[in-house]
Amino acid sequence: MEKKYILLFVYFAFFIGLITYEVENPPFSRDAARVGNYEIHVSTTPSVPDVGKETKVHFVVSDHSGTQLDNVRMGVKVYYGDQIMKEFPPATHPGSWDADYVFHKPGNHVFEVDLFDPDTGNIDTYDFNITTLSLYDSIFLSLVIAGAGGAGGIVIVLFILSKRKKPNFRY
Repeated sequence: MEKKYILLFVYFAFFIGLITYEVENPPFSRDAARVGNYEIHVSTTPSVPDVGKETKVHFVVSDHSGTQLDNVRMGVKVYYGDQIMKEFPPATHPGSWDADYVFHKPGNHVFEVDLFDPDTGNIDTYDFNITTLSLYDSIFLSLVIAGAGGAGGIVIVLFILSKRKKPNFRY
């Protein structure tokens, strides 16, 4: 491979890595924590919640060995700042359940999960942070398009320069 194409390869690899990481690990809306004898995983669909649109918040509860529970009693309160925005009252859910929620303001939202432990009778609480950004999707998409356009421009310039013949000067 010629030296001039190595930089192009690195450039494309960076954007492919960025997109892959973004899809696999959304930065704002996935978290997990050990709460008492259980582990709770929280994620959202879409991966970055959009202000004013319905979001599915996924809860998965498993035991210490990673086995998903069949029934779990839990309640959830959603806070923005110190103000409670919504409450999902304690109820018995399967180990994996979804709650529909609409974020009304951009920023950090705290999901306070109360998990009722049937073995001890205790209520274990943990706070999960979910961040919403109203411009995130458009900013990320614009950056990816600009990067791909820049890479395309480099390819075109390299192609034109490689096809261009050096002038023959005879003296």
